[in-house]
Amino acid sequence: MAHYTLSFTDPAGHLIDVEMRIEAPVADQCINMPSWIPGSYLLREFARNVLTLSASQSGAAISASKIDKSTWQLGCAAGSAAGAVTVRYRLYAWDRSVRGCYFDASRGFVNAAAALLQNLAAPDAPCTLELRAPDNDWRCGTAMAPLQVDARGFGTYRAASFDELIDHPIECGDFDEFMFEAGGVPHRFLISGRHRGDLARLRADSQKICQGHCDLFANASPSRAPFAHYVFQLHAVDDGYGGLEHRASTALIAPRNDLPMLGDASISEGYRDLLGLISHEYFHSWNVKRIKPAAFTPYDTTSENYTRLLWLFEGFTSYYDDLMVKRVGLVSEADYLKVLGRRLTQLLRAPGARLQSASDASFDAWIKYYRPDENAPNSQFSYYLRGSFVALALDLLMRERAIHDADAPTLDDVMRQLWREFGETGVGVPEDACALFSRLTQLDLTEFFARFINGTEDPDWAALFAPFGIHYRLRATASSSDRGGRDEPLVHSNLRTLGMLVSEAGQALPVVKHVISRSAAWRAGISAGDALVAIDGLRANATTLGKHLARFNAGDRLAVSHFRHDVLQTSSVEIPTPPLDTAWLSVAVEPVDAQSVQLRQQWLSGKSR
Repeated sequence: MAHYTLSFTDPAGHLIDVEMRIEAPVADQCINMPSWIPGSYLLREFARNVLTLSASQSGAAISASKIDKSTWQLGCAAGSAAGAVTVRYRLYAWDRSVRGCYFDASRGFVNAAAALLQNLAAPDAPCTLELRAPDNDWRCGTAMAPLQVDARGFGTYRAASFDELIDHPIECGDFDEFMFEAGGVPHRFLISGRHRGDLARLRADSQKICQGHCDLFANASPSRAPFAHYVFQLHAVDDGYGGLEHRASTALIAPRNDLPMLGDASISEGYRDLLGLISHEYFHSWNVKRIKPAAFTPYDTTSENYTRLLWLFEGFTSYYDDLMVKRVGLVSEADYLKVLGRRLTQLLRAPGARLQSASDASFDAWIKYYRPDENAPNSQFSYYLRGSFVALALDLLMRERAIHDADAPTLDDVMRQLWREFGETGVGVPEDACALFSRLTQLDLTEFFARFINGTEDPDWAALFAPFGIHYRLRATASSSDRGGRDEPLVHSNLRTLGMLVSEAGQALPVVKHVISRSAAWRAGISAGDALVAIDGLRANATTLGKHLARFNAGDRLAVSHFRHDVLQTSSVEIPTPPLDTAWLSVAVEPVDAQSVQLRQQWLSGKSR
């Protein structure tokens, strides 16, 4: 058994002190800091944040030798008779993301995977963690099981294993909070950081989303959540966005202005995105935290855990996140179709989607997704997005079959069966999932997997949407800020039409971030990193770039002057005919087909036929 003590020591230096006590060590005991955190598939090497480390046994100092990047070997004797081993180390905590540890005078946040050493001799042994209260009025919030804690939440917690211990992030500070019930269990929602959000509205909307997911997986049975309680930990910031799922909690980061405004009943795009994030991470409570790929049963946090199934676990979650926001009535049909149109636009504009399949994107997450470079749009595509398109296509295909077979399952039925066969049993989903999905969907999905999951083809979206009375349409990009999802008039040429994505943040001159493969800019020899000086002899800046380009037509040529590695160059770019790379969806108005209306309503409501 291992016991940990965590102390918030030095807020100015962002230092946390940790003590680890092993009651019955083995000879030459080894301890290890995880190299990655489940849910974020990149080796982040948390051991780099350990500043000092020492060890003792029965009060006498012993050696603590580092034997690889994240493992220490202790020069200790074996057995309880030799006495317990105590390891003390100091941790640097200045990671503002949801994946690490953060500590200053305003807030403390701890992801245990980034803070606590593992007893390699007994990784499945029970653990306890004492959180020592700092000398202030902070409170503590975590989903970890309390053993003996005070009214503020500080004290001792317990976990059945190290895997459980690192799956409960800890939020400390002077946060806002509220409670609600969903799935028959209490939910605690913490908000740290300065904000002026309408928490009553956030509470009501979050409750609807959580209850919706509980109902989805329960179907006709009592809609009970798969945990005894749940904790949301939202950090409101200026410009961050993201989330990380845990077995009974989630850590979220979002712009403070995305929270709903007091007195404003409308839904902004930022708030809609926040609700989608809440929905996404909560759905993970079933899909990936309990319905897992076999490669994650159990997790090995010392090295990469390869799977080709992230399209299922992240992609299907990315499909159900916004869909559930629609199903519980928080956004309109038109708003949801706009979101789908924008996602489909991302697919159309990504050359990498023609190169990297959903299964390959999943397998290469460790070296590609979290390490995008200037060529990323041309060489890879998100398994989140690709997987969500797989789910969308499969759901539409299965629901269309219901026209002729009232007993045919839907994707909702498939998720419930995955829960029964894998989530409730703890058995891992096999890597070769084609046979499994063919059985669950009652369809031969051999060709579907070959084309859309293991291959890089796209479904015929127009044909898939048609039975639901939805038109799938394509148009040219209207402007550099055009994200798709709705009809917009064309504003002639723009940087996106040329195949350039430009950033000006902190730069004296606009700098090319990405050049799309085989675009006009690519053919002219413009490259990522080039600093734009002038277009057609006129200075290039944020205000004039779009205006200059709008005066050119397809077939015209213009001179683009740019610096590359401090050398001035001029490229001749031919304005192309704008490609049809922007998607939007609309509901057919006439003639009204009762069957298509019913299909669409069943899909968007999740109600049974």
